[in-house]
Amino acid sequence: MLDTVQRSIAALAFTAVVAANASFALLSASFDYPDILLEPDAMARFQANAGVIGSEFALLAFSAALLAPLALLLHRRTAWLGVTAAVVQVVGLLRWPLLVPHVTDPATFDTLNLVLGVVIGETLGYLFTAAWTVAVVRALGIAPWLGWPSAVMIASGVLTPLHVPGADVVNFAGYLLWSAWLVMVGVRSLRPRPSGVLVPSAGS
Repeated sequence: MLDTVQRSIAALAFTAVVAANASFALLSASFDYPDILLEPDAMARFQANAGVIGSEFALLAFSAALLAPLALLLHRRTAWLGVTAAVVQVVGLLRWPLLVPHVTDPATFDTLNLVLGVVIGETLGYLFTAAWTVAVVRALGIAPWLGWPSAVMIASGVLTPLHVPGADVVNFAGYLLWSAWLVMVGVRSLRPRPSGVLVPSAGS
């Protein structure tokens, strides 16, 4: 039989995947995200439709936040990596609905994007997400054929600010693979466990 922890892991994993991909699709359609970040009119275009675009970023931040409880329930010893990945991504993404609508100076906008976006939300987010994925694969053996390559491809995103050709494309593809891996995390948690077997979060 399935217990509450198993059902919660599945619900968190599936919801995170749906919310992340839905919000990214919405942002791509309404804001040309992420390519818009390279354009000089990014701030003006956001503020022209701040309510809608801000809510889409909030949805993306919500999907990132789900990684924290998922990591805590899935495996205690690796949880700090997942929680940190969630925190830095949420901090980076929430600048859009909370701070950017009130910014009038392009220099301030650029600083927010550099510090909260590139350094905290993206670079640290890539590294901790990749590290947590590798740690979970090693500890629990969940779909390593998806986990390992997606982690490497996500980590390659740290090369994007250095303008390494293809780094952004590899990073994007890595997140698609990672979404599939996260689905596998949810699917595995739905496997019935024999009586007396501990759930993954109790494992070492």
